[in-house]
Amino acid sequence: MTPERYQALLRWLEARPALKKLVIALNRWLPAVPFACYPLLLVLLNVRWFRLLSANRAAALDFMQLIARAVFVPAFVFLGGTLLRTRLNFPRPYEQPGFTPLVPKETHGKSFPSRHALSAAVLAAVWCYFYPAAGACMVVVALLICALRVLAGAHYVRDVAAGALLGFALGAAGMWLL
Repeated sequence: MTPERYQALLRWLEARPALKKLVIALNRWLPAVPFACYPLLLVLLNVRWFRLLSANRAAALDFMQLIARAVFVPAFVFLGGTLLRTRLNFPRPYEQPGFTPLVPKETHGKSFPSRHALSAAVLAAVWCYFYPAAGACMVVVALLICALRVLAGAHYVRDVAAGALLGFALGAAGMWLL
């Protein structure tokens, strides 16, 4: 997004103060949702595992492998995304002259792929594997996070698109193909 287009978007938001406050608040707090819900997923999976353990030990051992995937797939995707963005070190939108973000940031570089989008997407993929309805809600949250990161001026569309696609693809591959 060019600085001119982004400034036009900011002017539009400035004319709607309630919406601007909502975007700022959501940008700050919505990324916490996937991270807060992830321990809940692990608790739910362990409850299922304990129930299986008393009923069918062989099935419980198989399910334990799925729990391990639910832990290691997001961890490796997050680590890989972090290493990739450090290696590529793409600039952030607000590093351009004339670009003033809605949410001031001081981070330089490491824009591609968006780690917020990547993390939310991989966690959504894991939720989809075990609980599709809850996973669909997490997909919506991940997409909202992507939009908010662009609206806040922290990322380009390409950053959040790449983060979300990598997160969903690697999360799905890790859960369904391993």
